[in-house]
Parts: sequence; structure tokens; C-alpha cells
Amino acid sequence: MLELNGSFSTLWHLAISLGLGLLVGLERERAGKEVGLRTFSFSALLGYLTWHLGPQFAIAALAVVGIVVIVFNVRAISTGSGVEATTSVALFLVTIVGMMMAEGAVVVSVAVVVLMLALLSYKEEMVLFTNHLQRAELHAAITLGILSFVILPVLPKGPLDPWGLFDVRKIWLMVVLISAIGFANYILLKLYGPKGINYTGFLGGLVNSTATVAELSQSARADGLGLDDAAFRGILWAKTAAFLRNGVILAIFAPAALPAGIVPIGLMLIANLLPVLRRSRSKEESAPAINLRSPFSLKSALTFGWMFAVITVLGGIAGQLLGDLGLYVVSFFGGLVSSSSTAATAAHLASSGHITPMVAGTAVVISSIASALVVLPLVWKGSGSPQFVRRVVGNTILAIVAAAVGVAVNPYILAQYKVVEALVMK
Repeated sequence: MLELNGSFSTLWHLAISLGLGLLVGLERERAGKEVGLRTFSFSALLGYLTWHLGPQFAIAALAVVGIVVIVFNVRAISTGSGVEATTSVALFLVTIVGMMMAEGAVVVSVAVVVLMLALLSYKEEMVLFTNHLQRAELHAAITLGILSFVILPVLPKGPLDPWGLFDVRKIWLMVVLISAIGFANYILLKLYGPKGINYTGFLGGLVNSTATVAELSQSARADGLGLDDAAFRGILWAKTAAFLRNGVILAIFAPAALPAGIVPIGLMLIANLLPVLRRSRSKEESAPAINLRSPFSLKSALTFGWMFAVITVLGGIAGQLLGDLGLYVVSFFGGLVSSSSTAATAAHLASSGHITPMVAGTAVVISSIASALVVLPLVWKGSGSPQFVRRVVGNTILAIVAAAVGVAVNPYILAQYKVVEALVMK
């Protein structure tokens, strides 16, 4: 064990231990608990000092804390308050944090206390979230954990075919990551979606843009309620989210391909956002309910994996037979079914060296264009309004033109970027 001395380091760590105990005690005091500021501060100091003195003193300190926990729990039960389990565990943790500070583990100690404060202070929000959590959503989270930490580690590494296209481990990893992103977006939609049409459209578009557009189109059918503008903005936000999601997939799984797609996708985002931002000061209408199921289940994971594998193999074969044009054709038709799967496929092929980053970025742009076109029949069927459909079609044409302009000028922009980069490197 370290020896106690009057060095600045010792006094500084002692002060941090006291401060961490004070923070947790302050939160417990605010929550109306009997054990508060002084008890938690003393516990942190007790852990710090006894760890310096030796292991027998540290064990004795934990025993003393255990006695304190028993005493205030007996008193709480006698007064009808119930067992203070959370405060009891927090008191033990603060004592151990003091011991960790004695070992010089400053970053870990502070991180533990910050996480403790988050869990303690967000109790009401977590209870509210738990009350709204459905059984199917809990099962989805458990299934995601099994697929991520049980199945993924045992899958074979490397491609199974001589062309290097069918890599089971990479396919499964892509399935897990994309499913986790979709599940997180679904939770955000449940938390914030009802607050307005913009939240609903954007978060719904991150989960499933096709289903979101279909639902929002139905709201435009309600005559006399003035929901046309709201539904139109929601659809634009859903399309914007889909374009942004594809760009993020490219950035995560094939960063080298991002420059090839950032300008076209960026212009598509601008084309969608301009009409929305022009009406940003208008009154926010109530958001229609978006009937989305949890995007993660064993069936949805296997479906995504199957689609990803098929598009990967078809894209690789088309690239071998027809060159870049073949991959672009596969990307377009794949985008009509699932633009996220196609974007993930392009990123995978680029990261494995089967296609160039420029081709991958262009393929993601093409799949994004296809995903924008596939919503048009849904808008026509859902709204039944020629005027509403014309507005969506007009915006879609604007987005496609913006993407075409981006593809045309992107080589010039990349060339200028390389010139600037070379000058900076010199």
C-alpha cells in the first residue's frame, strides 16, 4: 500500500475523494434520504485513509459501513419507509471509490461517481420508461444481446467463397450494428415522437422511412383539418433522415468512401430541408401516430442479413461481369427494397477492397435516389390528393437533380481538396 505523506498528490487525491462523496451525498440529500452529505463524505474519506493503512483496515472500514447500513435500514423499516437498498449500495460504492482514489485511479473513480449520479438522479425517467416498455421490446433487446455477444464471437472469420464475397462474420456484424442503430432510433421515437410532426417524421424515417411516409400520407387524406402542410413536412423529414442514415452508414463502415458521397447526399439533404426550414416558424401541429413495430427481432435480423448477403453477392457478380455499371444497377433495385441494406453492402464491398471508395459513394447515392422514388406510390395511395402528390413529386425531382449535380461536380471538388491537402502537408 502507498504511504501517507504530505505531498501535493496525496492531498489532491484526498480532496477529490471528499468532493466525490459530497456529490453523491448531495444527490441523496436532495432526494430526502436520511443518509446524506456528511455520511457519504465520511465514507469516501474512510475508504481513502484505510486503504493507505492496509488491507485489514480497509476490510474493517467496509464492516463499519455495513453496520451503518443495517442501522439506518432498521430505522427506515420501523418508520414504514421500507428498505433503502439503493442508498445502501451507493454508500458501499462511495467507500470503494475512496479506496480506488488511494490507488491513484482518478479517472475510473470520477467515472464511477458520474454514472452513479446519473442512475440516481434519473430515477423517475427510468421508471417511466420501464412502465412504457413492452414485453416484445424487452425480448428484442435480449435477442440483440444474444446475437451480439453469444453468436457473433463464434462465427468463422474470413470469406467462405473463393471470391471473398460471402463473409459470414462480417455479414452478421453488419446485421447487429444496423439493427442496434434501428432499435436505438425506435426507442427515441417512442420517447420524443409524439411531440410534433418534425420529431415523428425524422425519428420515424430513421427507423423505417417507407412506413413513416405511408402513415403521414394517410393524415393528408383528412379533409378540412389542415394537415396537408404538416404531412408534407413530416415526409420531407422522413426522407431527410433516410438520406442521413445512409451517409452515416457509409461513414461508419467505409470512411474512405465518404468523400465520394458527401456532396451528392449533402445536396439531397439541402433540397429536402429548404421547404421545411422555410415553414419552421409556423404553428406545430400534433403529430399523427406512427404505427411502427420494434425494428429488431430475430425475423427482421435474418431478413436484413439475407438481403445484405444477396445484394453483396449480386453486386460482386455484377461488378465482375459489367463493371461499375452492374453494381449501380444492383444498387438502384436494392434501394427500392432497402436503401440501408444497399448502403451497408456498398460500404462492405469498399472496405474489403472489391470496389473503389468512389464507386461505393456513388452506389449509396443511387440507392438513396431509389428510396426517394419508391415512396411516391405510397404517397399517391395514402393521400389520394393529386395536389399533395404533385408537391411530393416536385420535391423528389429537386432532390434527384441535386444528387445529379453533386455527382457531376464531386470529382472537381475532390481534386481541389487533394490540392489543398497537398499544400497543407507541405
